[in-house]
Amino acid sequence: MKLNDYLSPEELKRLASALLVVLGFIAIAAFFGFTVVPGLRYQAHTTDSSVQAVQGETGWLDPTEYPALPREVIPPIDPKTVMTPNPELLARGKVLFDQNCATCHGAEGKGDGAAGKGLNPRPRNFAEKAGWKNGTRIEDIYKTLDEGIKGSSMVSYNYLRKKDRMALAHAVQAMGAFDHGTSDPKALANLEKLFASAGEVIPNRIPVSRAVTVLCREYAEAHPQPAPSTIR
Repeated sequence: MKLNDYLSPEELKRLASALLVVLGFIAIAAFFGFTVVPGLRYQAHTTDSSVQAVQGETGWLDPTEYPALPREVIPPIDPKTVMTPNPELLARGKVLFDQNCATCHGAEGKGDGAAGKGLNPRPRNFAEKAGWKNGTRIEDIYKTLDEGIKGSSMVSYNYLRKKDRMALAHAVQAMGAFDHGTSDPKALANLEKLFASAGEVIPNRIPVSRAVTVLCREYAEAHPQPAPSTIR
């Protein structure tokens, strides 16, 4: 006996459609497990319920819960306004640090943030000179913010504007009283060129959890479940 001996062609089509829906939801569940769950695992290590979710382990998918941001077109920047720290730039950098970094690195950048307790390796202590992966010069810190550090929970912050990344780099450097070293003139020239030569487009960005919700809704709308039928 074959299956079509028991079911009509229409019923077979409905059965195949239902199977596709099940497979689709399994795929979405797998996507959810690879992206959102790792970040929630680290959040579970925190003792302060007010601490926001942070990124999970780096991998082939980036599970970072980026804040929702609209698309933005930014013109070129005068390098003189960002290359040297000033009170306005440092104040802006501290605000960005509190919003994006303090949960792991701590309010004073000593690597003692509540969300950093479950991370391995532990967040960097900016007050100490030892252990900086890319170096402590301003161009080194900017590179870390731009690219992140592979094999750690330090992800790229390239969703921030270049000017904001530079403000954040100055704020991070100011947290250490030690000598950060002499900058490479060529590296500084490249940074100045980066700011002055072209503007930038900040794309739309939404958190992973919201993206999963939207994907599930769109899939359900595109693949409605067929009405149940009675097999005779």
